[in-house]
Amino acid sequence: MNENLKKFFNILESFENFILITHLNPDVDGISSMLTLHNLLKLLNKNSFPLLENIPENIEFLPYSEDLILVDNFSNLPQKFATIILDAHSPERIFEKIYEKILNSEVFIIIDHHQIEKNKKSFSEDEITIIDPSAPSTTFLIYKILKNKNFIITPEMAQNLLAGLYFDTGCFKYENVDEKTFLIASEFCKLGAKPHLIASHLFENISLKELETLKVILNRLEFLENGIIAISYLTYEDIQNLGIKNLNDFSNFLRSIKGVKISALIKEFEKNMVSVSLRSRAPIEVLNLAKTFGGGGHKYACGFKIKIENFYEFLKKFKEILKNYYGS
Repeated sequence: MNENLKKFFNILESFENFILITHLNPDVDGISSMLTLHNLLKLLNKNSFPLLENIPENIEFLPYSEDLILVDNFSNLPQKFATIILDAHSPERIFEKIYEKILNSEVFIIIDHHQIEKNKKSFSEDEITIIDPSAPSTTFLIYKILKNKNFIITPEMAQNLLAGLYFDTGCFKYENVDEKTFLIASEFCKLGAKPHLIASHLFENISLKELETLKVILNRLEFLENGIIAISYLTYEDIQNLGIKNLNDFSNFLRSIKGVKISALIKEFEKNMVSVSLRSRAPIEVLNLAKTFGGGGHKYACGFKIKIENFYEFLKKFKEILKNYYGS
């Protein structure tokens, strides 16, 4: 057992209060990781507070999702607590209001499977990091941690673990899938997970609002470099008119188009603030492009957020950046 894992287990024993958080625009892997540890902490008779900036509509089927707490509704901050950061490893990836809540945490534990950015900022000088970029999902990593200590894994925990694995591997079709992925998925099923429920809720449960959003994205779709690059966008006005609260990321859909090797979806989520989701097919990696804008993620699935002065000027410049990046 490595030293950081020992420290993590000691903290589980010595602390009574835990705040669980994940990255901006929380996804299924981050939320499933939170709920798995939330379930564990309840079994250990600990106080667990899983905080989110918003609660996506498509995660209501996850066991214990009713325990998720919106940060705006969280006022009873414990005097002494430990913070566990899941599926993220840098303060820049944390929602500002949530980050403000955890500033006085006694200790910070990071559990993540993303590649570490160079010169990354830390939550504290002595933060405890359990990071493995070779893991296909953060829930995969959590399962390894739980098995190391022989913790009981309930059917509800198994369901959350499999949901995170299923989501972050794109239904087992991404480059991060290998033999161990399926072996662990099999273990989750033996422990009580129901894969058909996960698949139907995540990928056969599209709302009319999401369809309207996809319609706008497809109407704006543009191909560059003879169909190699697909790019589309949503302006701030689009997002307001569509009434989008928890925006589904359709960048994976754009990458799935035949012939496309790089996709980009630009969303102006606030006036003069954009998030850019980048996807690519092996062997083309887009992580370095995201990093040049201060972002991060995986080799073939990443993104960044940036302040801009004019949306359409940024869109024009970014098209050229994509073309140059592909040609380099």
